[in-house]
Amino acid sequence: MEQICKITGMSMAQQKKWPLFHSLLTDKLVINRAEISTDKLSKEIMQFCSRQETTDEIQERKDAIISHLKKRFNRKFNGSKLTAFGSSESGLGLKNGDIDLCLEFKGEKPKKVLTKIARMLREDGMEDVTLIAHAKVPIVKFTDSRTKIPIDISINNSLAIYNTSLLKLYNDCDVRVRPFVLAIKNWALHRGICNAAYGTFSSYAWTLIALQFLQTSNPPVLPNIQQGDKRILREVEGTIYDLTMNENPADLIKSDNSDNIGDLIIDFFDQFSNNWPWDENVISIRSGKMISRKEKNWEEDKPKLIDALVDENKLRLGKHSLPVEDPFDHLHDLSRVLRTEGVMDIREEFLRAYRVLNEGGSWSEVVKTKFPELVNDSPKTDLFEDLREIPKQEVIDKLEILQDQLNEVESKIKVRKSERNNAIEMSKAIRKNAELKNEENKLGNSLKPRRDKIEKVKKERDSVNNNYIPVHWIEDEMMKVFYRLTEDVDQMSAPSLKKEKELFSWFFELQSMHQHSKKTRELHNQFIKLLDEQKDTLDELDLVKKSSNELFGNYENFDDLAHKLLLELNSIHNEKRTLRREIGRLEAWLRICDRKKRDRKKSNYRKQNNRNISKTRSSVNIEEVKSRASSGESISLSDLGALLNSGGFSSIQNVGKEKSERKKKKKMNNNFTASRGKRGRSKKNY
Repeated sequence: MEQICKITGMSMAQQKKWPLFHSLLTDKLVINRAEISTDKLSKEIMQFCSRQETTDEIQERKDAIISHLKKRFNRKFNGSKLTAFGSSESGLGLKNGDIDLCLEFKGEKPKKVLTKIARMLREDGMEDVTLIAHAKVPIVKFTDSRTKIPIDISINNSLAIYNTSLLKLYNDCDVRVRPFVLAIKNWALHRGICNAAYGTFSSYAWTLIALQFLQTSNPPVLPNIQQGDKRILREVEGTIYDLTMNENPADLIKSDNSDNIGDLIIDFFDQFSNNWPWDENVISIRSGKMISRKEKNWEEDKPKLIDALVDENKLRLGKHSLPVEDPFDHLHDLSRVLRTEGVMDIREEFLRAYRVLNEGGSWSEVVKTKFPELVNDSPKTDLFEDLREIPKQEVIDKLEILQDQLNEVESKIKVRKSERNNAIEMSKAIRKNAELKNEENKLGNSLKPRRDKIEKVKKERDSVNNNYIPVHWIEDEMMKVFYRLTEDVDQMSAPSLKKEKELFSWFFELQSMHQHSKKTRELHNQFIKLLDEQKDTLDELDLVKKSSNELFGNYENFDDLAHKLLLELNSIHNEKRTLRREIGRLEAWLRICDRKKRDRKKSNYRKQNNRNISKTRSSVNIEEVKSRASSGESISLSDLGALLNSGGFSSIQNVGKEKSERKKKKKMNNNFTASRGKRGRSKKNY
């Protein structure tokens, strides 16, 4: 039997899973204190924070996703409006954090709209599409198939947009807010305690917890932005909320806190490890301080943590286990999603972080990834990243495999469609049942005429020959007699005349019997055939009656079958779309490879051609070639190439012209005889 701790009630397996918390409960927790360099810790965190700037590629991809979704929703939901909110808009989001989107839409119920959205996202090839319909704010969670960026979509969650504005104001208050909040969120994410779907706090809840600490530090780093005498009340989705926010929050800070990020981080883990705030208090940033459970009327309901831990069947805790108040919706406790193991993990991780820091550990050790599958640290922006180092033939082989899989999937679709159509047809037939009734009547009406025909054939057969002799026996006997009558015999062994007459008489009698027996056999066969037909009709009639009795009134079975087949078809269609997308991606990559190969060939050809031209030019005297060409002499192919690359045949004409002009000029220079020039005539001489 497994050993149980008498003090805590924890089993041995639970003690191993949460050893620090168990040691705390049994007063055995020992932390070896070392000197902590907060400057070094601050430097580490600031370096981490500097890497959280969203790259242009990621931002372009995020914008492209939002733009695509806007177009899809505008076509599907006329008059809808898609707005981004959350940490990506407030400036308090990690580089690879999720995108929060709010679809404002009037008409259908949110859950019904989200169901349609989930189906659309699956058709678009998005991954891990999950509909959380029973949350306070129903959402659809999914992951972009290309970049692996997680995205949440909610319906008419307008209050969250005001929450985003509030967090942005807090972020603008002090330069330490962003690195501090990002450090806490990064720690929670990598240690597996930042996922509401797994029973821990959401990223938004951790942001509020971090801001509350900065409000309650000594002295405070942040003020209460929601304070003020002038209140702003507005109606959101039919409910009045106090949306007061000071537009100049920096003016509200009355003290000066000079702690660096390292100091704040150490104090944060110290407080939550040694002075657990949730024993008596509620996190409330709209109050600027923790408020008591009694004041809020949020006493912890049963089962409490240890009780739920002992009873392993109780996965959820009672209400207000670790209460965190929403800054605007004061009735909303963000701890409502917590489960027993989630709270135990949170307690354990606070103690672990505190121990690592006090023992001189680095920040990277504090945030060491616990569940790699839950962390998206490397979003993809290159569609062909995984193909660049793969040989082309391997891509071709993979493409052939995918084509075979696609053919198989298309065959499945064809079969499922056929099965579904049959189920639909059967459902229709059962509802109307006229077709089966007509078939039953038709079969029943054919029984009596065939029964009369059977009796008639039987009577005719029996009247022809009551002593039925098999035809094959008669035929065998006829062959024997015929052989006796026609065989060659000598005079000594020839039959007597009397014997021969008997043989002939028997042969003729056999002939008569053969005709008679043959007719009897035909009638008998006809009789047997009619009996078989009658039997088949009766069997078919029984089957139709049985089918009628089984199917009439149970058409729901076929409707259920058709629905199940439709769900299977949807799944197979999604598989088909995934395969076609991957096939398209591989084909695109192969085209790119072929284009690069062609470009390299062209480039090599140009280089080779230029080298040949240079070589030709260097080895050929172009002026000599032009001279030979102008005088009509023969030239070689290399001379012709050099000539074409040096201006073509027009250059030859210029050479001839220049040569003629040189000769003319030379001739004029050699003529030294006196001559009188021509006089010009003016108009006066006419």
